[in-house]
Amino acid sequence: MEPTLIFAYALNLLLLPYPSPLLLASPLPSMLPLQFAPPASAHPYITNMLSASILVSIIAIALQFFYALLRLKMTDMQRLRRLMKEVNDWRRDYMEAMRKQDKERIEKLREKQEYMNRINMEVMQMNFRPMIVFMIPMLIVWWAILPQVFGHTVAISPISLNIFGDLLPITCTKSIIVKDVSSISDEIVKHAEGIQNSMVRDQVTSLAREARELVDAGQYIAARDRILAAYDVLNANLESKVQERVPSCTAENEVLLWAWYAIASIAFSGIVMKITRTEMSVS
Repeated sequence: MEPTLIFAYALNLLLLPYPSPLLLASPLPSMLPLQFAPPASAHPYITNMLSASILVSIIAIALQFFYALLRLKMTDMQRLRRLMKEVNDWRRDYMEAMRKQDKERIEKLREKQEYMNRINMEVMQMNFRPMIVFMIPMLIVWWAILPQVFGHTVAISPISLNIFGDLLPITCTKSIIVKDVSSISDEIVKHAEGIQNSMVRDQVTSLAREARELVDAGQYIAARDRILAAYDVLNANLESKVQERVPSCTAENEVLLWAWYAIASIAFSGIVMKITRTEMSVS
């Protein structure tokens, strides 16, 4: 997998308000593990799912408008559409000539290929400039604000949306929750080894073990509570505080933060582009 393709997909899906339809339709999501989700707070400010889903949607739409304004300010949209139409017309004519095996027309179109490559490069540069400026506030919002305010999940789906399975999870599954609890419990037990008092150390270890047992029984919220209780005891008896971690989900089919943001962005992208007249129609 080319690193540039992975980077482009990450930017389109997670950072840009207008994901490329070509990338969204590509097989890349099924091959790319989710590595871009920021670490969420164990104690988010907003825990109500309805409020969280509405606010994240509003933020996603607001950022789309911000990006659209950047494009209007930094890009000559009329020239961009004209160049894209020229490239699309040339590509369509070339494919038609290839299909008909019209050698004379193919040679004539190939003479313009270098010119078309220059136009393609200019189109990429025109799209890249506002994207670079947009990335700065987007990264601040994505990494520093959203996870602390909303936590790991912000909505609940009536069905699983994991089209690509656990390679690119959109909604929570039992396997994801069990894996999270197991990983966090192991980390807690490891930190507990630094506690001198054996009774306290055993208490922390017992809480971590209870969390594993509860999650196996499907009691996800209770397992999360045991983990937080273990952290409380742990941090009260260690000189250097341990950063709290909690499972990504407390129920199956909860929608992850990044996924809800992406869904809201894609759902409203066409409306925002229509309002701001930044749609890429070349007709």
